[in-house]
Order: sequence, then structure tokens, then C-alpha cells
Amino acid sequence: MSSEIEKPSPGASMPWFRQIWAIKDTLILVFTPLVLLPILICFPGSPSAACAYTIIIMAIYWMTEVLNMAVTALIPVVLFPWLGVMSSKQVCTNYLKDANMLFFGGLLVAIAVEKWNLHKRVALRVLMLVGSKPLWIVFGFMAVTAFLSMWLNNTATTAMMMPIAQAVLKELDENRKKQLDLQQVVIDNGKTAPSVNVSEVVELKEFRKLEDGERVNGTNGTVQKEDEQLEKIEAAETDPLHGAISSADRVASDRQFMSFRKALKLCIPYASSIGGTGTLIGSGPNIVLKGQLEAMYKGVETGINFTSWLVIGFPAMVIDLIGAWIILLLIFLGPKETFGCGGKGKKQDDSANQVIRAEYPKLGRITFAEVVVLVNFIILAFLWLSREPEFIPGWGDVLPHNFVTDASVAITISVLLFIFPSEFPNYLCFRRKAASRPPGPAPAILDWPTANKQMPWSVIILLGGGFALADACKESGLSAVIGEALSSFRYLPPWAIVTIMCLIATVITSFTSNMATTTIFIPILAEMAATTCINPIYLMLPVTLAASWAFILPVSTPPNAIAHSYGDLAISDMMKAGLAMCALCNAVLLFSINTWGYSFFDLGTFPAWATGGKPSNCTTLPLNETMSALGYTADLGLSTLGYTADLGLSTLGYTADLGLSTLGYTADSGLSTLGFTTGSGFLNVTA
Repeated sequence: MSSEIEKPSPGASMPWFRQIWAIKDTLILVFTPLVLLPILICFPGSPSAACAYTIIIMAIYWMTEVLNMAVTALIPVVLFPWLGVMSSKQVCTNYLKDANMLFFGGLLVAIAVEKWNLHKRVALRVLMLVGSKPLWIVFGFMAVTAFLSMWLNNTATTAMMMPIAQAVLKELDENRKKQLDLQQVVIDNGKTAPSVNVSEVVELKEFRKLEDGERVNGTNGTVQKEDEQLEKIEAAETDPLHGAISSADRVASDRQFMSFRKALKLCIPYASSIGGTGTLIGSGPNIVLKGQLEAMYKGVETGINFTSWLVIGFPAMVIDLIGAWIILLLIFLGPKETFGCGGKGKKQDDSANQVIRAEYPKLGRITFAEVVVLVNFIILAFLWLSREPEFIPGWGDVLPHNFVTDASVAITISVLLFIFPSEFPNYLCFRRKAASRPPGPAPAILDWPTANKQMPWSVIILLGGGFALADACKESGLSAVIGEALSSFRYLPPWAIVTIMCLIATVITSFTSNMATTTIFIPILAEMAATTCINPIYLMLPVTLAASWAFILPVSTPPNAIAHSYGDLAISDMMKAGLAMCALCNAVLLFSINTWGYSFFDLGTFPAWATGGKPSNCTTLPLNETMSALGYTADLGLSTLGYTADLGLSTLGYTADLGLSTLGYTADSGLSTLGFTTGSGFLNVTA
């Protein structure tokens, strides 16, 4: 009688610590609320403690991703009513605010653009204009990706551009190998075969494959010359020494092309992240900022709209893009290729353009639907820009009560895309004689099944969860508690606070979602601004943009993961380029917010709306050291050595009502200089 031997289960021999690691997500999910329970026990009945308990749980879940991020964003609906922080009605209204509708409308237009391949047509057309040199190929891909990412989802843009880049790289690699096979090969009498253009070789070989009857196009002399050249090439290819003498050249060429391959694959996700900062709808963190400002400072105009964002975002985006282009070329291709100082005048093959020119005809002629989408897109951009142009009155100022917002415009255009036909009308007087389809209405540009399938609903829920957190921080009083804890920051200069916060946001966003990072930071920065008497925009806007600098790891952002999935990119490559990118983008960000951004948003003043309706002793932002030099005020550029900031009058000892002395002392600090004393915020003569 035989007995079956039981086979051990696959996990029987696994060490206990590996088994624990295998269920780490479940452990984090279950034990995080339990470990944090002392917060509720030590502060029973405190709404601020309950709010902090919920926020910490969500922050841990977001950073570890043990739950889907959208599911985590629904936790406020679960915990806030049960813990007595806010009622369910108050919480749920945050999940479909004006900012959500702005994002939703922008995504609907983006879906229409993608459905009819308008984005691919624009991308290929621009790429056809760039040269075949590696540095210009990289620049072309970065410019197109950044532009598309200003309007489309960063992930969708990267997913669309990477296959095009892969096709270009494949064609370039094949032609490079052919070029190596045809050059520097020893043939008869030890002579080296002359350099042969790859495209000419291909044409000759294809030409020779034609039947004899089809070769009457050329003269006999031309045919004979072609035959001689082709025989010479084939002799070189079959030479026994072929490939042996050029091994060093092949290794160098392979190494150089691999570096180019890495640069091209990295430039797309980097340009996508940079491009998303150029417009208000370009990236999720941008919408998070706008929505949380509306949630925390209800009923006031904070100055963040589509046009004002362009003022700070677009110039910085262009500088970042050019800097990123140079950094990638220097790291992967070297200074000779970057600055063109190492070229020997060799001809560049046109392989990249050939690939792109072969792809473009596949799109066919521009369709009626593409024209309709393009016209609506242009109208949408124009309406956004002209509603509040800042420097002149916009059409929004003409309408009563300021009811129309950027979200209203986006939804208006989106609804029209569900109405406009995708083909030219084919009935009554519009019917053409050559029309093939029967009379009747054509399908609309957008249909709901397509929109529903491609709409990232999880992002909209994630936005709502962030707005609910911001609202709860204010209603529960947690913001005031955080503000008191951060009161020590008031002794730091504003530029130092911004720098520290931007660096922290950059580090955190490398490991977690940029939207989650922004959602956690904004309420903290709001209270820090009230405590330190700093304009909230001066803190929130740079940190929001810094949350998009996720360049270092594949897990930092979906575009990075997509690029990494195509191979060739090691973690060390991404870290080397990513650290340089983070340094560049943060430097440009701090420069922009302290120069034209400082002046445009009037960041030298503490706005009345920033108190949230609470009494405050803040009258002005402490003088920003990065903007003041040799006695010039930060906001007006006027010398304080004899001129007041708001009156322009020479007082030789009287400061303006901003509370600043002409020699760098605050008027209300009780300090006297050169015989002047303080009184009621002014300096007065004591003699």
C-alpha cells in the first residue's frame, strides 16, 4: 500500500519576517487607526483632535498606498460625522466644488482632443520641423510634450509620446548599425571603403530587386554605375574581416546611442511634469490649491485664476524646460554634443524625420471633427485668458455679480462638444452630391460612454477629499493649533520659510502622490501664513509647484513609471538626472516667486481675506530680504532712504504706514535710530 507524500506549501519554508513583510499592507491598514487611538483618548470630545486623527490616518494611507488613493479620499465622509468634526452634508459638499468642475470640464475637452487624435497630429507636425541631430530630437520631444501637458493629463501625454519616441529610437538604431557595417571595412588592397549614405544603399538594393522590365527608367550608364556601386558594397559586407577591425568603434557607438536613448526616454516624463505647471488645469496640485483656497477663504477673490497662473507658471515653465534640456544633454551626451564643439562635419542621417514622416500620413487628411475640436479648444483658451486678464478689464467684469467662473466656461465648451456633429451636415441644403452615407445627423464629437470610460474619476474624488480636509481643519480649530505650533517660524525671513517648505515638498512628492502632498501641505501653510503675517499665496503657490518636481524615482509619478517600463533606464540614471532637475526647478521657482511673481501678486502685503474673518494683528508682510537691497522696498522698488512706500514723499526719518523704518528697523518694535522714536507705527522727530 503506497502513501502519497504531502508536498510542503510554497510558504512553509519562508522565514517569519518575510511572511510579515508579505502582509505589510494589511498590517498598516489595520494597525494605523489603532496605534493613533491615544489621540482621541487623550483629547476626548475635541473636534481638532478628531480632525488630526483622520488626517494622519489618510496621510499614512496615501504615502504607503495600502488603499486606493480615491478610496482613502472618501475617509472624511466616514470619520468626520462619526467623530463629531463636521456633519455629513458639510463634508459631502466639498466633493463637487467649483474647482472640481473646472478640472472635470478641462478633462472632457482633453478627452475630445484624444478621441480624434488631434494631439497626435500636433505632436507629429512639430516633430517634423526639428532636425535629425540628437539634441534637436530631444528638444522637439520636450517642447511637444510640455505643450500638450499644459492642457492634457500628464500621464496620458507621456503614454502617447513614448511609443513615438520608441519608434524613432528603433529606426535610428537600425540605421546606425547599417552605417557601421558599411564603413571602415578593409576591402581589396587594404583600402577602406568610403562612407556610404544608408538611405542611398537601401534605395539601391530596393531598386535592384525590381524586375528587368521596370529598370528602363534610367540610362544604361546609370544602371551600370549603380551596379558597380552595389557590388562594391556587397563585397564589403561579405569580407571575412568585416566587423573585426571596427569593434572599438562599435562599442563607442553603442555606448553613445545608449546615452541618447536614456536622454530621450527621460525627457518625456520630465517635460510632462514641467508642462503641467504652466496652466491652472495642467496638473492636479494646481487645482488642489485653487479649491482649497476657496474652501478656506470662502466668498473672497484670492487672485488665483487661469490668467494669473499663466503669469507665474508659464515663464517659469519655459525656463525649466530649457534648463532641463541642457541638463539631460550634459549628463547623457556630454558637453561636446550639447554645445556642438566636438563635431567633425559628418552628415547626420535623416532617420528620425523618416519615421515621423511615415507616421504622419497614417492620420490622413484633417477631418471635420478635428477642426471642430480645435476651434472649441481655441475658444476655451481665449475665454479663460480674457475673463480676467489682470492688466485690463475682462469680459467677466461686465457680467453682474461675478457669477461666471473658469469652471462655467469649461463646462459650457464641454457641453457643446456633446452637441456639435463629428461630420459635416448631410441633410437638406447641406447634403453634398458625392455624400456616401444616408441623410441624417452625424454622431456628436463626444459621447457619454467614451467620456465615462476615459474620465479619471478617482482624481476628482481625490480632489474632493483634499477639499474636505481643508474645510475640516478650519471648522474644527485644528488650523489654529497648528499655527501656534509653527509660531517660531515668524523669526525666519519669508524667503527662508518658502525655501524650506519647497524642499520638504520636493522630498515628500518623490515618494507619494503630488496631489496628496499638496492636499496635506496647504492647510498647514494657511495657518503658518496667518501666524507669521505672510501672504498665503507666497507660501502656497511655490509649494504647490514644488509638489510637481517628482523626477527622482519611477514611483514618484505615473509618467516616470511609464518611461521606466520601456527599459534602458536604471534607478541610478533617474536619480542622477532627477536630483539635478529638482535643484534647477526649485531655483527657478524661488527666483520667479521673488521677482515678477512677488510684484504681480502683491506678495509684500498681508491681504485682509487671509485672516479668514478672524481678528489679526498682521498689517504687512515683513520685508523680504531677497527683494530688498541697498534700502529698496520689496513691493515697489522705491528707496526707503527718504521715500515712503505708499506716498512717495521724502521724510528723512518718517516711514510709511507699513511700519518699516528707513534704516531697516520696524517702527513698532520700540527701537530708535539716530534720534527717532517709535509711535503709533510712525517714526517721529524727538528734537
